[in-house]
Amino acid sequence: MHEADSTLADVLGVEGAVCLVHPTCGPTQDDDISGLVRYKTYVVLADEVNNPSIKWAYLPYSMHMAGPREAIQHMILRKNYGCTHFIIGRDMAGSKSCLDGEDFYGAYDAQDLAKSSSAELGMDTVPSLNVVYTEEDGYVTADVAKEKGLTIQKLSGTKFRKMLRAGDDIPEWFAFSSVVKVLRENV
Repeated sequence: MHEADSTLADVLGVEGAVCLVHPTCGPTQDDDISGLVRYKTYVVLADEVNNPSIKWAYLPYSMHMAGPREAIQHMILRKNYGCTHFIIGRDMAGSKSCLDGEDFYGAYDAQDLAKSSSAELGMDTVPSLNVVYTEEDGYVTADVAKEKGLTIQKLSGTKFRKMLRAGDDIPEWFAFSSVVKVLRENV
């Protein structure tokens, strides 16, 4: 069975398991991709993926980049939608100082606070690993890439937006072509 063809019940071993993809699609900063355009990209992805174990809903909410406490708020919001688990990324809702560019929070502070609060909130956390794309092996965790001495490909969100607006080619490893098409039509 191909990984894309498996259901969440197959992967998790839980009958009837469902994954809620619940992105924030509210107002963004001026140089970022608007919430409406983000919404359009998720509609395209939902059609492309077409997996009955995945449900899509859109949260008309703006990220506040408030670090670990905002991660807790997101857990509570998702619990109110009936979720039992929360996938939390590295540096979720992190922000940098506009004066010196230094991070206000550590890369794993949000994951640590969420994990320590999970019992009280009645939500299990699933920390997202730091995944990178390599020339040699495709997607692997950063520690595997370092251990094997693999060549990591990087593309920041800022550079991606500049490339997008300039009409430059976007690497397939970075974004689905269907998403790039929607972005080019709407940015």
